[in-house]
This record gives sequence, structure tokens and C-alpha cells, in this order.
Amino acid sequence: MNFEQQPNNNEAHSGEYKMVKEQLRQLFKNKDEEKRIHEFYSDIRKFAGLVELDSESLIKELGEALHSKTSEEFVELSFERLKKLFDQKIEHPEIFEKIRREAMGNIRLSELMYYTIDRRNWTALIHIGPKGDLSLGEILKAFRDGLHELAKQVEEDERIKEIRATSWIVASNPGLLEKAGFTVEGPVDEKTKIEDFRDETRPISSAHMSRERLLEKWLIT
Repeated sequence: MNFEQQPNNNEAHSGEYKMVKEQLRQLFKNKDEEKRIHEFYSDIRKFAGLVELDSESLIKELGEALHSKTSEEFVELSFERLKKLFDQKIEHPEIFEKIRREAMGNIRLSELMYYTIDRRNWTALIHIGPKGDLSLGEILKAFRDGLHELAKQVEEDERIKEIRATSWIVASNPGLLEKAGFTVEGPVDEKTKIEDFRDETRPISSAHMSRERLLEKWLIT
């Protein structure tokens, strides 16, 4: 199984900068949408401390930058203020993902995996974060440990009927998911990728597995 290799630092920074600048342009374009601005400020409050930035001062400066005459002026001002944060995110994506998942109320399964429950149809939604500095062996161990822990928790909650995984791992290693008992569905649509995986540049695919299949393969008795 060949896990996708991380690009070199120059390529990673260049691609990430381009994506971030486009997100800042969209933010400026939709600056009258209160919810979008609130989410932007909320992210800054969550992550600014990682690079020793004063989140409230930073938010005040960015709020003033939103009054720029053009989107490019806003992008230039805000990117310069946030560059230290972007660089840290590129170099240590696993730290940012961990904080983001925990802030969203995700339940930790292993070093790599979290899950939430969609109570509309009682589906366990698996989230697989960036691999960071984990070796292939460590990734596989975290994946197996996560499924063992999920099986234990699903057994205790009879309402959960299905398990779904949507991730770069599903896209790059469908065989791994199939061996684990999942049925791989293929790539997510563009709308889902933009809405739910806006920071992810790699392909994203989905897979599902029934409750019964999970317990049969992964429950340790």
C-alpha cells in the first residue's frame, strides 16, 4: 500500500499559499455574510496561540482590513498578518487538525482517527486526519486501533446502524478500506469537497460499512 507522499516544502508552501489567498478573496467578496466572518474569527481564536499571536489584536486588524477598497488589497494585508500561522499549518497539519476536530466535538478513536454521530440516520462518521510525521506502520496501527475502539463503542450504542469514512486515505488506498470491511463508493462530489474539505488538496473518497460487518471484523471479545 503506497500512502501518498507529502510534496516537498517549496511545493507545499506554494500550493497552500495559492489556496489560502483564494479563500481570502472569497471572504472579502462575501464580507457581508455575518456567519462566514464569524467562522473566520473563530478559527483565528482557536489557532493563533500556536504561533504566539494575540488573537483579539489580530481579529481587530483583519476587521479593519475588510474595509479595503479591493480584494487584492485585503489579501495582501491579511496574508502578511497570517503568514506565520499558515506556515505552521503547512509544517504541522496534524496539530491543527487535532485542535479543529476536538473543537467540533469529535470523539477520539486513535492518534489518527475521530468520529461523530449523525443522529438523523444514526451513522458513525469517521474522520481521518493528516498523517503528520507518522510512519506507514504507525498509520496502519492507528487505523486498526481506531476501528477496534469504534467497534467497542458501536456495540454499546445499538442506535448506530452504519459507519461511513470520507477521507484522503479512502481515495489513495481503497484496498485498505475494502480489507477492513468497507464498501468503497468513490470520489465525493465537488460541492461536498468544497463545503467539507476546503483545506484539503488531495482527492477525497467515501466508503461505508454496516454495523454488523464492523462488529464481526473488529470487535475484540
